[in-house]
Amino acid sequence: MAGAGWTSSSSLYAGAQAPGAAWEQEAASAGQRGTHRVLEAGLVEAPECVAALLGAQAVVRRRSMDLDGRTVELTDSYFRADIAAGTALARPAKIKGGPARVLRELGVETPHIAEEIEARPAAEAEREALQLPDNVWVLVMHRICRTTDGQPVQVDVMVASALHQRLRYEMRTDGMT
Repeated sequence: MAGAGWTSSSSLYAGAQAPGAAWEQEAASAGQRGTHRVLEAGLVEAPECVAALLGAQAVVRRRSMDLDGRTVELTDSYFRADIAAGTALARPAKIKGGPARVLRELGVETPHIAEEIEARPAAEAEREALQLPDNVWVLVMHRICRTTDGQPVQVDVMVASALHQRLRYEMRTDGMT
């Protein structure tokens, strides 16, 4: 999600495909190399915005999304502790097939996804990690993944520089109620 004129589509990251594989494919389609690193994983006290949905404690997977060797996005994925504790989601290693595969194996499907995007000044830690100059804003995307009956099981918080960003959304309206 970086560079002049970079366009990112959320639909690539939602669903069955592993987010890391989607990132690699998206970067490759732009002639660049996308990689990701798992920085941390395990049970944590959830931040307020996550705790309101998942409970006071959650399993987090903190990742750095890198483009041509430079960190361009910070992604924290939180999962309900009662579902994710003790699973591959709580371990700091890449997961073949991604978190969606682990959730499916646990019998959890998340067909309902909502995203909210905000722009705000970058926090100091974000500026450092993303190597941003002073006074640069970031885009923060909050993605909430819910089960068929509306229970939230995953909350993703993604932070990237707001410079040169374009987010693309496509929606189908046929058959929706």
